[in-house]
Amino acid sequence: MSTAPPGVSKFDFFRTFVLPALLVFLVPVLAWLLFWSAESHLDAVLRGEVLAAIDADNSLSAQDRAAATNLFSSRPFSALVTDPQFTPMVSPEAQFQYAVFRWMLRLSWFSIAAGITVFALAGIAVLFSLRSPRAQYISLAASWHVLRSFVIMQAIVQGILLTALSFWATAFFFDAYYPKIVLLAGLGSLAVVAAVVKAIFRSPQPMPAVEGALLPRAQAASLWGKLEQLCARVGTSPPDQIVAGIDDNFFVTEMPLTVRDQTVVGKTLFVSLPLLKQMRSEEAAAVLAHEMAHFSGADTLYSRKISPLLQRYGHYLEALHEGVGRPIYYFMACFRALFELSLGKISRERELRADRIAAETVSAHDAASALLRTASYSLFRAQVEQELFADDQARDVVGVADRLETGFEGFAASFASRQGIGSLESSHPFDSHPPLAQRWSALGVPADAANFQALLAVPADGAWYHDIDDAPALERDLWQAYEARFRDLHRDSLAYRYLPATPEERAVVERAFQPLTFESKRGRLVLDCLGIQAGDWPDPVEFREIVACRMNNGVLSIDFDRNGKQTRKVKTGHFKPNNHALIQEFQRYYGRYLTAVDYRTRVAAAADDASEQQ
Repeated sequence: MSTAPPGVSKFDFFRTFVLPALLVFLVPVLAWLLFWSAESHLDAVLRGEVLAAIDADNSLSAQDRAAATNLFSSRPFSALVTDPQFTPMVSPEAQFQYAVFRWMLRLSWFSIAAGITVFALAGIAVLFSLRSPRAQYISLAASWHVLRSFVIMQAIVQGILLTALSFWATAFFFDAYYPKIVLLAGLGSLAVVAAVVKAIFRSPQPMPAVEGALLPRAQAASLWGKLEQLCARVGTSPPDQIVAGIDDNFFVTEMPLTVRDQTVVGKTLFVSLPLLKQMRSEEAAAVLAHEMAHFSGADTLYSRKISPLLQRYGHYLEALHEGVGRPIYYFMACFRALFELSLGKISRERELRADRIAAETVSAHDAASALLRTASYSLFRAQVEQELFADDQARDVVGVADRLETGFEGFAASFASRQGIGSLESSHPFDSHPPLAQRWSALGVPADAANFQALLAVPADGAWYHDIDDAPALERDLWQAYEARFRDLHRDSLAYRYLPATPEERAVVERAFQPLTFESKRGRLVLDCLGIQAGDWPDPVEFREIVACRMNNGVLSIDFDRNGKQTRKVKTGHFKPNNHALIQEFQRYYGRYLTAVDYRTRVAAAADDASEQQ
């Protein structure tokens, strides 16, 4: 079994996750070394003083002097100081120092031992989780509680050690201490503890929303009937609801979902209307048999149980990363990366199991064909959307659906002869999938170009699509909503691409960057997508003229080049209480201009490269 995720070498995995996780030992190891050295140094000083006093004490006999010298030479004062018989011989100051050193050494050892123990337990939990989905859930649930407790303990213990180090490091090496350093270390330690505790109680994200529409039995009686027959052959109960959408995949889940502001629970099947339309009846049956097999194997049940744990873990990591507990974050991230090995292994096993059931229920040929058609459609859709989004022309009609429907057949014909088809993976909102080559091999179907072409050459009949009443109208409504969002997102991106040269381009930019006016008793300041104009300036300064900007003592200085270098200034304090908003908006508007300049430079460079290659 590999010890790193696919595509990641063992060395890269060690360097990226394991090595940073070892930083959790940095503070306790440094503390142990310092306080061990400090204790040894104090032992040597006190031993020297006592031995000198013994040697100078003429009242001692030779035998008593030898015995006393042997006692204090063979045993360190750090061991003797806890003996009531010798405690009076040590000054209160030295007793206090020994007590501090003793407890810091104990805390250091405790922190190191706890870290090693939790590392070992985490490794055992990951190995145990590889056994089954149930073992995966148990190990993750148990590990979450152990790791959470460990992190809180380490934050507290290492905070104490760090604060002690901030005092004793300078006191030991330089015979001085700096209260500000100690205060900063203490406050920083408290901040780490607060961040760790706050992360535990961070609110989870709302339940996922699915773009689509519920298909009641009355609207799709034929599809429901065929699906129930398919479920009987697979050996599982049918889903509680079907959601029809326009995503480029099919999936099942038992996670609560939001569909058009309605919450659905239980077993949900999502079907892609455009994909159903591009499939033969047998291909669609194979895909749906594959999805129903996930119900029969309790895959969705354990996904529903594990998903909240992973989400909570992810929120915890995010909060730690945002806070100041970076070594603790790396430690937790290491275990999450190790657990990804288990997630990937179990996910691949259940996908191959579902493929096998689909082949037994329909046929291996149709299951392989459905995988190929789904992968090709997903790739084609991504290509179409990337081309449309890269277009620098604002469009009222996007036409994603039309391009997909009219162009897929031609794309599929050329797709079959492409290299690297076997490395493609099907998209899924909740799970990962093995590459096509691995899935085809498990099905026993030859993965060669001739077979690809033969499968994709068979025309689709869209039989399952037509089992839904008013499927074209439902699909059209979903596409219209999707394309409206796509159009708005595209226009928003154009605002960062244009250096507006026409009224139309300026209108696009001003949808997101409207002219702003800031008033003060000394005049007004106007900011738009082209530049800035203050009330006492003779004319505006355009962004294209600016060579440098700086803030100093509430004054915004703008250096620009117009028949030589010039500088104009804005006293932002005159615009209170909106002075901070003025500065932020100036940065945003000028930043937009710089982004557009960078984009235009890259486009021009790409065009030059293309012309040179021709």
